[in-house]
Amino acid sequence: MTPHYLRQVGLGILSLTGLCLLQNQQVDTLDTTNNLIQNKHLSTNQGWSNDLQTITYNADKGYYDIYFLHSIDGATNPFGEGGQDWAHVTTTDFTSYSQQNSAIAAKGGDSKEGWNSAWTGSIVTNDGNISTTAKNQKVAYFTGISKKTGKQAIYAIASSDGGNHFTKVLNKGKPLLTTDQSYNKTDFRDPYIFYRKDKLIMYVAEGDVIGVYQSKNGIDWSKADPDAESKIHPYTFFKGRSWEGNAPVECPVIKTMTTPDGKEKQVLFFGAKDASHGETTGTYYIVGHLDNNGLFSEETTVQRLDQGSDYYGANFDGSDHIEESQSQLISLGWVGNWNYFTKGIHSDQDAKSDFLSRVGFYSSPRQLELSNDLRIQQKPYYQNKQLQTLHHYTDVSTTHPITSNQISSQDSSGNAILYDLPNQDSSAIYTVNLKHPETLSGNLLIDIWQGKDYVKLKLDLSNGNYTVSSYATELNNSSDESQTASNYYYDGLLGNGQGYAAQTKLDASQSITLTVISDNRSLEFFFPDGSSYTVARFNTSGKQDFKVLTSNHDNQLDLKIATVN
Repeated sequence: MTPHYLRQVGLGILSLTGLCLLQNQQVDTLDTTNNLIQNKHLSTNQGWSNDLQTITYNADKGYYDIYFLHSIDGATNPFGEGGQDWAHVTTTDFTSYSQQNSAIAAKGGDSKEGWNSAWTGSIVTNDGNISTTAKNQKVAYFTGISKKTGKQAIYAIASSDGGNHFTKVLNKGKPLLTTDQSYNKTDFRDPYIFYRKDKLIMYVAEGDVIGVYQSKNGIDWSKADPDAESKIHPYTFFKGRSWEGNAPVECPVIKTMTTPDGKEKQVLFFGAKDASHGETTGTYYIVGHLDNNGLFSEETTVQRLDQGSDYYGANFDGSDHIEESQSQLISLGWVGNWNYFTKGIHSDQDAKSDFLSRVGFYSSPRQLELSNDLRIQQKPYYQNKQLQTLHHYTDVSTTHPITSNQISSQDSSGNAILYDLPNQDSSAIYTVNLKHPETLSGNLLIDIWQGKDYVKLKLDLSNGNYTVSSYATELNNSSDESQTASNYYYDGLLGNGQGYAAQTKLDASQSITLTVISDNRSLEFFFPDGSSYTVARFNTSGKQDFKVLTSNHDNQLDLKIATVN
């Protein structure tokens, strides 16, 4: 593995920390035909990639195994003839990664009833009850596109080398379950497997429901609730929201988490969208418990894990035994959205180049905790380990109040420019700390430009409402302006041209700290209430301009600027 160096600067009262993320990820057969990759975070070596499959910790070797869905055919044809496989990589710290290899082949199994493409699934470690596999072997359950029927089916395959490669097919390479069991007889994908008592339980996305199955031997599966349909409906997992017009539910994952006051709860994560709230596809969660048959029962309303447009196909570390609870989880998400990632992405600001084929990148790692009021709190995982030992910064200003007569420049809308860092490395971490926010009013704005492209955050300091508007010339790819990927990227065609809207809780009794993690292909905003917002970026310059502004020129702000050596 290649070392990964980070540098920290001190936090001021309003401080901005530029933090270099230097990484040379080892790769095999790296496609260098374009540079639409994450410089410092996980990204695919070749072709297209999307959903995270599983994050598992290898205690014997001291690293995490990460798997993600991959297509050699590229971004404009992710379901091409090559099929999709599972790519595999390891990491000890989520900042440097090993060589990528193919863990599950795109095509395999029985010659007639095997799969032509390997889609999303999950991995469990065999406790000794999975037939034809050895104890402690890793076993992957996944959706495959059947060679025989062309439909979605569930397959299983085991690894004999600790999870690097999965080559030992179960059930002679034939499906364990087919769309005959599906609620809508069409969608039958993304199986998530976990142990519960002496059984294996499987959650499967089946259109607008989640099917639940059980097995004693990992091969033969039946309904988890033998006396009912054994399905979890949207009125349960999407409680408090509208399912009307929603895309199919995807990528269900369930974990047990412990709150600070000692409550153990099951948290169901999944992919969906709520167009009625102006939301595009994203990762959601709901908190509850399992009934006697292993079906999820809700205790809260559903919440969005990340408020942004580009945090999907997420996955988590933690135990594959539902009785084992975690106080913290690590999460990674696919930084992407189907509404523009497969519509064609150019590599130039004039949008005249050929469409890119290499597109697939992931978020920074996040630490998730379940609060006493049963809400997920998240923060950058970097803050817990790597950032504690970082150093080498240059303080380039002294702390002083900013008043209206000191404002030297404004933007075209009349906002006062408090801080302007041009031509910075696009891979950085910034923290913005506001002391005594009860004295502040109006909007705080963060503008980040890459050439003609931008992402703009506008936060109303009086109520915590904010909007994020983004523009990328590389997505201008349609003669029909109402249907361009660029327009969907801007506001999802769900809003009124003002960008995506969300809310964070601001506590005026304490300072407010916003953290921004940027890389070539992503921006992640972390708010003090534990919420986040993630958006993809497409400019390839590797440079950005970072600005902090305020709409109220009379705000009294203490400013301290620090930059990295």
